[in-house]
Amino acid sequence: MYISIYQRYGDGFVASGITFQNTAGSEKQQALALLTKASFLAFYKCRIIGFQDTLHAKRTYQLFRECEISGTVDFIFGDATAVFRSCYISARKPLAGQSNTVTAQGRDVSAGKGGFVIHNCIISATSELIASEYTARTYLGRPWRDFARTVVMQSYLDNNIDPQGWLEFDSRSSYLELYYTEYGNSGPGSATYDRAKWKGFRLINSAEAYQFTVREFIDGDMWIPATGVPYTPDFIDWSGSLRRRFSKCKVFALVLRILATLPI
Repeated sequence: MYISIYQRYGDGFVASGITFQNTAGSEKQQALALLTKASFLAFYKCRIIGFQDTLHAKRTYQLFRECEISGTVDFIFGDATAVFRSCYISARKPLAGQSNTVTAQGRDVSAGKGGFVIHNCIISATSELIASEYTARTYLGRPWRDFARTVVMQSYLDNNIDPQGWLEFDSRSSYLELYYTEYGNSGPGSATYDRAKWKGFRLINSAEAYQFTVREFIDGDMWIPATGVPYTPDFIDWSGSLRRRFSKCKVFALVLRILATLPI
């Protein structure tokens, strides 16, 4: 099923195999493909395609499982408590002079959960951006609000990710109260020694990272099994078949880069 632009307000909604796309192009600036502002939402094997501000995950508990999400500036934004699990997240070619930012998290109070968790995902580039030889760099996020929280863990970060990792939002941002962290990532964009030198950026261990699993962060045991969406509550198992599966994901990202170099 294909939907051009969609808003979802009702609690307990489940979408499977749907494409949500906004074709306005990067010149139109903000152009949402999907707005979600209800509790206990699950999206499974969906495609969410746009440019700037593709997905507005506005509030409360949301799960995106094995989805494809692409865009340019702040293309996943909002103040939801959301987990992106086993998704393919790709940056597109933006307007000249722009940088890509995957997330712009909008948590504006210190209390409560709130935040985005990107877990066991691939963050890469579309073939168009690859063909441009990465004229625009891609950042994992920038803080839309003072208490922004974004966690990237056990994911593959491709070489389009800028070594700084995280980008300033504007000159008013203090970067003192935000919570940005990375844990157990791999790939050419995963090195952390040149990351933003902000008080709010940190590296964490497995005990700290566990609070950001699907089970803990969005109370997955309570509601996800009833949706019919595959439920993996904890860390990924790096042994056996799951390790091989993740290797295939990295091969897929490599294939995209190769295809971009071929003549049309």
